[in-house]
Amino acid sequence: MVVSRLRADTSNALHWLSSFRQLRAALIAVVCMFVAGCAHQAPVSRPSKPQAQNAHHNHGRAFRGYHHHAARYYGPRYYGPRRHDYSYHRPTTGEASEEAPPEKTTPTGAEAPNKPAIKGLVPVYFATNREVTGGPNLELKQITYDRSTTNTYGYVTVSIPIVHKMGEVETPKTYLYGIWTEAEQDGKHFRIQTLSKLSREEFASAIANPADSLMLFVHGYNVPFSDAAFKAAQIAFDANYKGRVMMYSWPSKGGMADYDYDRESALHATDGLFDLLKLIKTEANVSRIILIAHSLGSEVVLGALQQAALSQTALGITELIFAAPDVDRDLYLERANQIKAAAGAVTVYASSTDLALLASMKKAQSKSRMGYVTKSGPTLVSGIETIDVSAVGSEMFALNHSTYSTSRAVLDDIGRIISSSSHLKPPQRTPTLRSMPNELNATYWMYPY
Repeated sequence: MVVSRLRADTSNALHWLSSFRQLRAALIAVVCMFVAGCAHQAPVSRPSKPQAQNAHHNHGRAFRGYHHHAARYYGPRYYGPRRHDYSYHRPTTGEASEEAPPEKTTPTGAEAPNKPAIKGLVPVYFATNREVTGGPNLELKQITYDRSTTNTYGYVTVSIPIVHKMGEVETPKTYLYGIWTEAEQDGKHFRIQTLSKLSREEFASAIANPADSLMLFVHGYNVPFSDAAFKAAQIAFDANYKGRVMMYSWPSKGGMADYDYDRESALHATDGLFDLLKLIKTEANVSRIILIAHSLGSEVVLGALQQAALSQTALGITELIFAAPDVDRDLYLERANQIKAAAGAVTVYASSTDLALLASMKKAQSKSRMGYVTKSGPTLVSGIETIDVSAVGSEMFALNHSTYSTSRAVLDDIGRIISSSSHLKPPQRTPTLRSMPNELNATYWMYPY
């Protein structure tokens, strides 16, 4: 009896141990499949680091090649984006896109041609007072968030992925708290294809053309250099803008917790922007200048406009657009006359749902911000066109702080501003806007709910 019982207990123990081993093996197999799947997703390499062209030789040849390339496909003197152009054009200003253009084959039966990876290319000129380290060849990692007393000039070529949707800037996703980042791909992400440094003289010469207009974008808080280039390209591409595209990148640290550093950088950057605006007007002789300032970048613009007023310098800004401007209400009212004197027309996009501006207002113990709409309405200045975009706000990191570039309605309105040869009043360019408080006594406009 004892022996039989012992054999039974031993058999049960072995059976349990066998089941446990099978379960453990199954779990290990599942984990291995998951890890292997992650490891083999998107088998593409990261882009090679863009290299600068030789300042006096290769750059001129490269830009002549790019201008010839642009004229071939888009007509003479066209350097902007082609909104509905789905053909792939190999960049000629530097390194080619990582994915080669598809072969032109005739589909047979159910076979279909390969889709191109890139929807369009947008050259973006830049000036920055970020500290640039290293030698003459320029790489992205050399452009830091440290502050410099002088501007560095150059251009980048931004590729727009074939999957791009209006208002979006498609960038690689980060998973598991930054442990694993999606690999960059031409077909899925905005990417910098070329990056080159220019001397001040080469920069002025490259943008000099009185017949063309120029859109200058000044980014806001928490924006690295590359993201500023992507946003400038996205606005121009989505608005179907045909002129030259430029950005001024001041030393934002590029972190959500770095607002105080960014604010100090914005105050420090006014000299550099003022110098750039003088260069555009006097040395490059651009006839139509469109300046778009976002968020804390509006502080940079106001400082530059104050310098222009004090030095009695005419900057010749045709259109001045403030998108969600993060500027104290009292400072805005104090500088209003300088703003109006600097530009032919001024437009302010404000919102009551902008949580970033609300946080800034609370942090600074301010009554309101230039781009915030309180219960009593937006801050109004006679001669400045204010548009309440609260009704069309779309969430961006749950802060509603990029409505100007994510909402199709607002993008269309900006597109009409920057593409028109003469200024149109808000209800003329966007009839859906509602006059407030009424059509006879309109003091501002709003998108209807």
